[in-house]
Amino acid sequence: MAPRFAALVFACILWASPSAGESSRPLVGHVMALLAVFEQAEALPLESSPEANALIHALVQTQAALTKSTNRAARAWFADALHRSHSPGAEPTLKDGLTTRALEAILAHAASHPPAERPEVRAGLLEFNVRQSDLDLLARVYGRARDRFRSSGQDIHRIYEEQRRSMPFR
Repeated sequence: MAPRFAALVFACILWASPSAGESSRPLVGHVMALLAVFEQAEALPLESSPEANALIHALVQTQAALTKSTNRAARAWFADALHRSHSPGAEPTLKDGLTTRALEAILAHAASHPPAERPEVRAGLLEFNVRQSDLDLLARVYGRARDRFRSSGQDIHRIYEEQRRSMPFR
């Protein structure tokens, strides 16, 4: 991932987390690894585009909502999404952060249980500035990356794990 992109991600995460510190460091690595996966799949928008900034915002804020929300409806919605994960034996949890498995589960759940149809869930996501447009952007980029890897016989989750191990923040 381009160093400027990495610095921007780190700054965004620190901005989004007023109590950022040692406990937030692994969360930085999750977003950086996701961006590296998207870059490897050539699914990232151009770094200087508004869509690139929107993607970083969507990743950082969705992860913040996933790991820090105290809104009962939003927490239940995320928990349900992760519980319904299509990854038997590898079910992500709220505290794990935004991995490819968690993102895939959240996006699948958002498609079948849109937050817009549940005002209390939507309100919980809006506390972290997560809107439907953010979920739509994540779905497009993630889907494009997953499909590109599949077409070459690769697994996005394995690639994410490789990228995650190489990130400075674990």
